[in-house]
Amino acid sequence: MMLISVKHFGHFGKAVQALLGPKLPKSTPFYKRGKSSSTHLPHHPYHLVDPSPWPALTSLSILWMMLGFVLFFHKYAGARTVLITGMISVAYTASLWWRDIMRESLQGCHTSKVKEGLHLGMILFIVSEAVFFVGLLWAFMNRALMPTVHIGMMWPPLGIAPVQWTGLPKTNTALLLASYFTANAAKHALDSGNGKGCRTQLALTIGLGALFVYCQYLEYTGAPFTFSDSVYGSAFYLTTGFHGFHVIVGFLYLAVCLRTLKTAGPGRSTALDLAVLYWHFVDVVWVFLLILVYVWGSRVPATDASLCTDASCVLSTVLREARLDAYGHDSTFFDTNML
Repeated sequence: MMLISVKHFGHFGKAVQALLGPKLPKSTPFYKRGKSSSTHLPHHPYHLVDPSPWPALTSLSILWMMLGFVLFFHKYAGARTVLITGMISVAYTASLWWRDIMRESLQGCHTSKVKEGLHLGMILFIVSEAVFFVGLLWAFMNRALMPTVHIGMMWPPLGIAPVQWTGLPKTNTALLLASYFTANAAKHALDSGNGKGCRTQLALTIGLGALFVYCQYLEYTGAPFTFSDSVYGSAFYLTTGFHGFHVIVGFLYLAVCLRTLKTAGPGRSTALDLAVLYWHFVDVVWVFLLILVYVWGSRVPATDASLCTDASCVLSTVLREARLDAYGHDSTFFDTNML
């Protein structure tokens, strides 16, 4: 009886092993194990990813990097070391994560259904980033349309000399406009099977993006106001700075596509498709920044305080406008009280 049970149990184990596929050697890397392995072809168009430590480690690395930024901004001792180690950790873990994704692609795990999911994921990410920039621009316009007494009842605030759009911002506009066409040219060249032309256009796009960041650095170092100069300074640097950060991420993404271009081709260019889509998003955001922050934001009419030549005149004008705004009385009512 016991021998029959053992025999049946052995048959059952063989059946389970047949369902799970052949056993891989222990030396097989973790990214080749499981259902995504080329030794076990799935019977569905989806990709069930293997367990990976990189998402969790990347999240912890980002937390460590953000902590380093906070400590660095508050000038704590050793903050620079914390920040640098956090940035290195983010770059290392994210690189390993993306390396595994590229290996999965080479193993044939990225079916047409998976590629649709990747495109949808990038679109949702771009929508979330667009909403983020809408919030930043909303804050800028809210302060510009309703300046408070704290900034002199005028926009740009009293004492702020805004960056003129006819200088470096116009140069940056030309750079991003040119990069729009070179990015499209790179995508068209790859779809046509012209790998050399795609490589050239990608290199041009990356160079234009790097030049944009350099020009923005020159703009920041030459600006007559800082991040702490009223709400104008904080809104200006936060909005334009985050866009510059997205530009850096964009041309680094394109650089990765350039590095792995030998594995791409017509119909096999999901990474480049998503990179070009992200780069177009960066271009569109810059159009709104140029119009609202640089052009419109620096030309909003000021109040009478701009005509004053001394501090007492400015103070009297600001207080009178504040009282008029609060109570709506006639200005002559307060003239005797403004001495």
